[in-house]
Amino acid sequence: MIYSEDDFIQLSALQHFMFCRRQCALIHIEQVWVENLFTAEGRVMHDKAHEERVETRDGVRIERGIPLRSNELGLNGKADVVEFHQVLGRPFQ
Repeated sequence: MIYSEDDFIQLSALQHFMFCRRQCALIHIEQVWVENLFTAEGRVMHDKAHEERVETRDGVRIERGIPLRSNELGLNGKADVVEFHQVLGRPFQ
């Protein structure tokens, strides 16, 4: 099944749904958001994930803020952090 643009679900909505269905509804349906101490701390810790940069450590390439989209699944969003592990003898692709 191919989804229309209006039917796409944000990846962040899936994360909110798995954490708390009510939170997901408040944020993504009712568009209500109230910052508190816990959400503010989480936002500060999460800001690094949106720094679109690349680093390599111990044969692992780490990229942040990678756009993802699936027309087949009807999903759209950004991956905070993705690790690419090098296959022996092959360069990163």
